[in-house]
Amino acid sequence: MGFTSEDINTLERLFDNKLQPLYVQVNERFEQVNKRLDESTERTEARFEQIDKRFEQIDKRFEQIDKRFEQIDKRFEQIDEKFRQIDKRFEQVEESIRGIKVQLNKVETRLDNLEKDLAIVKSDLEQTKCIIENEIQRNIKIVAENHVDLSRKFTEALSVSQTNELYHLKVNQLETRLVLLENKFDSLAQQQKKVV
Repeated sequence: MGFTSEDINTLERLFDNKLQPLYVQVNERFEQVNKRLDESTERTEARFEQIDKRFEQIDKRFEQIDKRFEQIDKRFEQIDEKFRQIDKRFEQVEESIRGIKVQLNKVETRLDNLEKDLAIVKSDLEQTKCIIENEIQRNIKIVAENHVDLSRKFTEALSVSQTNELYHLKVNQLETRLVLLENKFDSLAQQQKKVV
């Protein structure tokens, strides 16, 4: 059994609802990183201009620059850590999607099994209906017709109608079996066509 477009749209909305917040967080973090990089670049340029202006204080300024670069390195390490966290979150999302696919496959298998069981129940119901219509109702009718004349002696009625009734009952039973065999033959022929 396949999915309807409504089911697929529902799944897309669920995925969008789960992925949209992550996407927004990633964008915000990228903007923060870009902002910090721009700020760091501006600070570095300002420091180089100060170095050019104050060449006599090179030793002191180099120490300040080294400190600034250490801070930048720390910030880059933080950024790298955040990227690793984002990667882990994407892996978790992918794992969740795989779990959902497995569950959907299980649901699909169950639905297929239910359809097969329903087909078997329908077939059994048709057979039962056939037996009731072709055998039981006729048998009741035959027995009722042959016992209308109850004023006759029991032994006379039994000897005359017993053989006739048994033949009619047997014929009805055989007719029902024939109908059931025809139905089975038709279903097997259809299954054979599907296989071919």
